[in-house]
Amino acid sequence: MRIGEIELKSNIVFAPIAGFSDAGARHLCAKYGAGLLYTEMVSAKGLCYGGKGTEDLLHVTDTGVPTAVQIFGSEPEFIFKACQDERLAKFDIIDINMGCPVRKIVSNGEGSALMENPALITEIVSSAVEGGRRPVTVKIRAGVDKDILAVDCALAAEKGGASAVAVHPRFRTQMYSGVADHTVTKMVKDALSIPVIANGDIVDKASLEKVKEVSGADGFMIARGALGKPYIFSELLGLDYTYDNKASVLEHISILRQTLPDRVVANMMKLQLCHYAKNTGNTKAVRMALASVADLNGILNLVEEYL
Repeated sequence: MRIGEIELKSNIVFAPIAGFSDAGARHLCAKYGAGLLYTEMVSAKGLCYGGKGTEDLLHVTDTGVPTAVQIFGSEPEFIFKACQDERLAKFDIIDINMGCPVRKIVSNGEGSALMENPALITEIVSSAVEGGRRPVTVKIRAGVDKDILAVDCALAAEKGGASAVAVHPRFRTQMYSGVADHTVTKMVKDALSIPVIANGDIVDKASLEKVKEVSGADGFMIARGALGKPYIFSELLGLDYTYDNKASVLEHISILRQTLPDRVVANMMKLQLCHYAKNTGNTKAVRMALASVADLNGILNLVEEYL
């Protein structure tokens, strides 16, 4: 799959997931075959004003796999300025979040709120293309409540110069519940001349084949299915691989420690370990032990004992 001038080695990609798509997780997903990696979403205004924590989200490792930085915002002038930021120069693609359903994002007119204004979508994408001078993609939902808005919004993004569109075919009001309706993804695919990436409910080879059949999409985005399971990309691609859960967790931690203080790493890994634990028979024990872990040493001890 090609996005603009970027040729991907694999059309199965790792999604932007707040709190999970950190540099360590991305590195491991690349190791097991992900063709494209996305950062957690970064505020356009945060980039413009030097917001606290923004820098931490921009750390990348040398994976040899293209990486997209996902930004969010609703004002074209800030999108334009953010995309010019020299800290984004290391990213191959700029992605605009138009699907986040979280109230504090939507209440600012950002994320999935943009789907109610296709004209603004065109303006935002055009500003990103002009400011970033590299491929720009967007990630959208089916719509806000019951009306399917995805086709109009995807066409608006294409009009603005988007190089690809990712579709998570749930409505904003569904949050992450219910079933992703990939007939909506198919509608978007049929309407666009640029690549369409299907996102939602892909957790194994059977579900991937189903989404392929229904959506006809060009690419496939793995989100929750990759948490604690970076090897899922090798499984979906039919690649031979070996996986060591403990070694992967320690590598994940090591990458985070390159730029983050240990206390921050400890807090981040508490979320990640709940998923890594599912590869063992110790899920309940890990969750209980995490309640009393106070620092990174505690995290490392837990890894040695249970993972």
